[in-house]
Amino acid sequence: MFLLGNKFYIIFISLWIFGLYAIFTTFHSTPTNNDKALEDRIEYLQSEVESLQQKLSQLQSGNNINVKAQVENNDVQCQELREELKRVKRKLASKTNCRTGSQNGPALEYEQLRRKIETQTRELSYFTIDQLYKINEKLSDDDKAKWSKVIARFSDQNRVLLASIRNLTEVDGYQSWREQEHESLSKLMQARLNSLQNPSKPCGEVQRVSCNINKGCGYGCEIHHAMHCFHIAYALGRPMILFSDGWRYNPGGFDQIFQTLSKNCTTALAAGGAAWGRYETADVVEVPLIDNIHPKKDFMPMAIPEDLSERLIRLHGNPFVWFTGQLMKYLLRPQPWLTELLEKKYSDIKFETPIVGIHVRRTDKVGSEAAFHDVSEYMKYVEDYYIIYQYQNPNLKFKKRVYLATDEPSVFKDARAKYADYIFYGDTAVAQSAQLNSRYGTESLKGVLLDIHFLSLTDYLVCTFSSQICRVAYEVMQQRVVDGAWRVQPLDDVYYFGGQNAHNQRAFMSNKANWPNEFSFERGDIIGTEGNHWDGFSKGSDKTSGQTGLYPSYKTEEIVNIAMMYTYPEVKIKTDEL
Repeated sequence: MFLLGNKFYIIFISLWIFGLYAIFTTFHSTPTNNDKALEDRIEYLQSEVESLQQKLSQLQSGNNINVKAQVENNDVQCQELREELKRVKRKLASKTNCRTGSQNGPALEYEQLRRKIETQTRELSYFTIDQLYKINEKLSDDDKAKWSKVIARFSDQNRVLLASIRNLTEVDGYQSWREQEHESLSKLMQARLNSLQNPSKPCGEVQRVSCNINKGCGYGCEIHHAMHCFHIAYALGRPMILFSDGWRYNPGGFDQIFQTLSKNCTTALAAGGAAWGRYETADVVEVPLIDNIHPKKDFMPMAIPEDLSERLIRLHGNPFVWFTGQLMKYLLRPQPWLTELLEKKYSDIKFETPIVGIHVRRTDKVGSEAAFHDVSEYMKYVEDYYIIYQYQNPNLKFKKRVYLATDEPSVFKDARAKYADYIFYGDTAVAQSAQLNSRYGTESLKGVLLDIHFLSLTDYLVCTFSSQICRVAYEVMQQRVVDGAWRVQPLDDVYYFGGQNAHNQRAFMSNKANWPNEFSFERGDIIGTEGNHWDGFSKGSDKTSGQTGLYPSYKTEEIVNIAMMYTYPEVKIKTDEL
């Protein structure tokens, strides 16, 4: 039999979620009628919907097969028009809000609270589901059947709540500002990077840094090494010169795959670079591996530039990931042949949305850097995403698509056999080329680049952050989506940058330990986090008291590392250019 305490526990949680849901579903904005183009589109769509509805009424009395097919076709068209009508109305509301008092965008506190509510809701789900399953293990078979219904109901209510939270950005009137701010900051960053890499003076007359991509590890690892160098180059205002001859992925070098980083700063101007210890004075400094820099400087990953920090923190839930995505946008500009390859593949596979990306890493990672995760562990979160997406768009019909990237070809067969109601994109030949005996070389590199590209184009990622490929895809994704920090579900680690400075969080409320291995802390304490267990608890240590162990994830918030970096005063962008 269920314990009385367990019943009250479930009732309390359900009422709490219902209360939040009621609050969010009443949160809306009222558009005004000032945008002529959007108003005309709304009027047209409304008339089309009414016309189709009249046709449907006339046709529904018919019984022959052709008439029924026409009814079905018109019904689909009607639904599509209704969905477009909703989107146009939301866009009009957002634009109107921007003109009538929201030109400066939402308050920082509003954006932080909106993101915090999503994070807290997910943490509540991790904790509650984990505890419910633990209780389930101790029940009789009869009670397990009843308890499974409780778990299912809680999970469903949680999804409804997340759908409401994610729809906030569609109705709060600020989405146009977010899109414009994303584009504005991106254009500013790319202008700065172009200026950095192509100085107005002869390159030999400016201080510069050199970096060798040949770290002797996998593609994601070597790209992150180059990113570490590029991050330092940006912070110091020194152009980066990249050495890549004999690169294991393409012996001809980096520039055969991606566009050259500079028109006038060549490797000949970076010979004989000084050791890192002279980075403040030497003309040319060689950037070592991030793990070999001691002590680390505050401007190193995961820091963001101080002069952009306020804008980045308001724009994005993980400002460093957005900043890194912009560095990658410049670093990994494809050569024309690679652009053609990506576009052809996009057309060949008929890539469509909505779509979720999963990256299943096996081979060398399992047992050394990561645990084995069955396909079902990934697909659980894929299914959650699609249920939430349907709740966000109740009248929309769609196919459930997954882009599957893996280094184990058998995963495709396993996934398609177990989840027949999904459409799986992906290429077993690419998976085969990622095997250990064929991983290094230009053909294998093409497969890796295709996988990263399409993973970054998905709406949501499910992967292991212990994999650098997963982290690269997540970083590249941020170039395209607005505030996409939430668009990932890792199965193991939290996001990190290898060799980073300390990853700290701040306790915004005190905690009294009452769970095994849990430690107490006070409001304001700095917690060094070592990872999220995705069960309501994270592992870490209190920098104030020195205690280590587990702590409730929902009582802490991320500390964004902000550092003084070069401010690029020579880069001027007019407002109308943004």
